Amino acid sequence: MIFIHYILKGGNMRKTTISVVAFIILLLGSSCLASQYAIIGGIRNGVALGIMGENNLSQSAGLRFGFEADTSNTPGIVFIGGKWFLSDISNRFPMFLSGGLVGYLGNNSDAGPYISVIFERFLDVTPLFLEFGIDVVRSGRLQFQAGYYL
Repeated sequence: MIFIHYILKGGNMRKTTISVVAFIILLLGSSCLASQYAIIGGIRNGVALGIMGENNLSQSAGLRFGFEADTSNTPGIVFIGGKWFLSDISNRFPMFLSGGLVGYLGNNSDAGPYISVIFERFLDVTPLFLEFGIDVVRSGRLQFQAGYYL
């Protein structure tokens, strides 16, 4: 309600968007009680390193959220989204589609959607995964990351 009141009074939309993304991550992240955590790192508007939580809602869908520290002018990245099974490549590498909201935090904070493709069991290592996609924040930004489930 505070966010709606703030928007209606002509508040800064960018700060409101970031606040809503952070609120959603806290709300859904705590209710998700991630069954699996991962360390992730790679290229996302700079070199990024962070932690991600993931919970499988069914065999073919899941919820993911996380935070990454970044070397660019937006030193923090938060994200929340879904993960949906697409296919098994050669019956060895499960491929997933992921999409949701991403927020770049810092002096120039902004938020927007993201979409990515995830390959699990990368290089035949069960806890290793590879992710690549696009963050659409102000303009399209490529992301390329690897992660390791703990």
